[in-house]
Amino acid sequence: MTVPIGDTSDTRLGGMIFAKLFPNDDEPFRGIFVAEQLHATADRVRWAVVAPVPWVPKRVARVLGKPYAKGERVIDGSLVLWPRYPVLPKRWLYATVAPAIARTARRAFDRARASTHASFVHVHDLYPSGAAARRLCARAGLPYVLTIHGLDLYSNLQNPRWRNEILAAGCGARAIICVGTRLATDSIAELGLDPAKVTVIPNTYDAARYYQVDRRRGPLVKILSVGRLSYEKGHDVLLRAFAETLAAGLPARLTIVGDGPERSSLESLARKLGIADAVRFTGVLLDEPLAAEMRAADLFVLPSRSEGFGVVLVEALATGLPVVATRSGGPADIVGSEDGVLVAPDDVRAFAEGITQAVGRLDTFDSRTIAERAAARYSPETVGGALVAVYEAVAGGHPIPNAIGAGR
Repeated sequence: MTVPIGDTSDTRLGGMIFAKLFPNDDEPFRGIFVAEQLHATADRVRWAVVAPVPWVPKRVARVLGKPYAKGERVIDGSLVLWPRYPVLPKRWLYATVAPAIARTARRAFDRARASTHASFVHVHDLYPSGAAARRLCARAGLPYVLTIHGLDLYSNLQNPRWRNEILAAGCGARAIICVGTRLATDSIAELGLDPAKVTVIPNTYDAARYYQVDRRRGPLVKILSVGRLSYEKGHDVLLRAFAETLAAGLPARLTIVGDGPERSSLESLARKLGIADAVRFTGVLLDEPLAAEMRAADLFVLPSRSEGFGVVLVEALATGLPVVATRSGGPADIVGSEDGVLVAPDDVRAFAEGITQAVGRLDTFDSRTIAERAAARYSPETVGGALVAVYEAVAGGHPIPNAIGAGR
């Protein structure tokens, strides 16, 4: 739905998104799950987005291969602004970044609020976005909804310099959304949150791009994994497990989509294990090329050591793909016994056995019902409706629907 910004005939609820995680020209996949939530609710919420980005001179960014974003643009009817904040050279100084973001984003925040007549703000991630938005919302007298995605709790809370900021951001929110039940339980325990403010709403996916297809298997089982190539995603475990299954006689080929700091070491590991000819590293794929890989695969695998949610799991299931994943957080909520196999994280033998078990069941998995279950739980309509119910409660000062602490 596209309505001119500021149109007084637009009767949708006015809202703002405040998130460092949001796509830009140089990082089109950054925070794509936040953009999907915007699309899922845009028929009922008039949005503007403030997406702070680090300040880096354009020439320096290009030389160093760093992303560069600035300015503002109207995208699909929503005003998106990228205010820039100073980047400090030492990681321990990152404790000062939340107030810096709040100062440098103030003008963009005020402009976004005015463009939509916002009655609430949806903030994504505890730190630094949550800590910065808490300051801006207090100044503006706006309530905020805070979504905790996983790593922002488990990683950031370990830093003592950030802890007080994180606790304040959590306690200041009118509502807390967690993308999984384990994350909600952990957030309440770690942050001392009021359970009456905490609810579980998963991420959604692009239903126009990820849809069920009927597959024809060939002589090789086509296994697909998608994710950032970093330690917590566990691709080293996947490669070792895949090597075990090949050694046991499984005729298979593995495609790994993504990039990151571990790519060169993973490629070296594949050569060391003698499986390089059976493994394809594609780099980052977006939109239709990624969806095409999903539709062409026979089995999807996610070997994460820690996973707050796992949007790629939902995308895979939406195409009817059975999956093998780890009990590493979010996947435990997503993958049922009729969808695939869950195994212990960081366990090569367990993952190899999971792949073997799933391949042995490929003819019994029902692709259509896998996709239907995914759509029923994670479609834009389902997730968008749950989000809007929270927004309306926050804007109206009402109890949070489906809160974990409801009725206590």
